[in-house]
Amino acid sequence: MQSSLGRAIILALALAALSVSAPVDAADSAAPVGTITRLVKLYLEREAAFATAVRAGDTAAIGQFLSDDFELRTGARAGRPIPRADFVATLVRTRDPGGEVASMAVHDLGNAAIVSFTQGSRSGVTFVVDVWRQQGSDWKLAIRYASPAGSETYPIPGAGPGEPEIPKKY
Repeated sequence: MQSSLGRAIILALALAALSVSAPVDAADSAAPVGTITRLVKLYLEREAAFATAVRAGDTAAIGQFLSDDFELRTGARAGRPIPRADFVATLVRTRDPGGEVASMAVHDLGNAAIVSFTQGSRSGVTFVVDVWRQQGSDWKLAIRYASPAGSETYPIPGAGPGEPEIPKKY
């Protein structure tokens, strides 16, 4: 009888150990959870609020995010900036903010911030670099540079294909 009780205890302990270790193994194989910086969180929130204004077609709300001299520059039209009025009119007409924002980095330069990210849409992925400028106690988007994200193998002087990812500084 005692050996049956001993076997039952060992079996119960083994099952308990398996049930505890199974979730750990599953968690180890899952994608890592990223940690974002305070500034990335702030600009992700700004991008989300901007996207909400665009989807609503709210010209006044969109305008609150932009400096008076805002311009959009694209890789395909590098020498011909798109003025603020044309940018806003297109956003209001299409109501398309550009898709999901990912891989954001923020460089704080005091009275300016350089914010880069990728943005996915139905037609592909765009690499965006925003220049935000402080105006009083508010921040305004002054310049947006946008171009197709392209391929990692596309030759960019100084980058080289297959470069390792540089870890973020927190």
